[in-house]
Amino acid sequence: MDPPSVSEHAAQAMKTMAECPDLLNPSLFTLQCMNSPCKSISPPVSPTLSDASTTSSTPSIALNTTAVDPYSPSDWERTTYYHGICSDPPELLYRSDLLDNPFPKPMGRHGHLPTKKSMRGVYATPLNPVWHTVGPQICDILKTRKIHFSGIDTARFVTHGEDNKDSLSPVVIWISTYPNTTTAKDAHDTSIEILALLEANGVEGVVVEWIEAVVVML
Repeated sequence: MDPPSVSEHAAQAMKTMAECPDLLNPSLFTLQCMNSPCKSISPPVSPTLSDASTTSSTPSIALNTTAVDPYSPSDWERTTYYHGICSDPPELLYRSDLLDNPFPKPMGRHGHLPTKKSMRGVYATPLNPVWHTVGPQICDILKTRKIHFSGIDTARFVTHGEDNKDSLSPVVIWISTYPNTTTAKDAHDTSIEILALLEANGVEGVVVEWIEAVVVML
């Protein structure tokens, strides 16, 4: 029986994890996305940046779906923003560059899905040498704000252009929360504090992105 194939990017991530355990180790879900196409699975908790206290009790909140929320992505963006990273990509809850970096929606009657994305690891960035300090502090921020999060990951996304030109995203702090526990306004306010923490540690240009995901024990 032939061994399962592993993409170049997933293999690079695993090789770096083995050689440099102090760098930003991606979660299993992130590795699966790097090795896309992947199976449909909710992102599991990150082994070093998770909130174990939220696994036993995750109360839902009543989300007001009728009020206009300036921090929520459009339905189109919410459902297609991560198109291509795996066979069943998560939906976007919020991203900190929502206003500065609009997500284009196709016009006309025959709209098509946006250009596909794929995921990469985070290597050789200003975040790497300070992650052991700011990572736990991000956890503390989420706990203080009573965010019921299931994991924190780091990633970079490649958008594959129709002209065969790829573009690499900034470093992304990828936060997953339990469904129906966090509003886009909660994510917005918390992201401001996270970005201020990063900038105080010499890390600029980062984007904080939020999804809803349930911990899966493997």
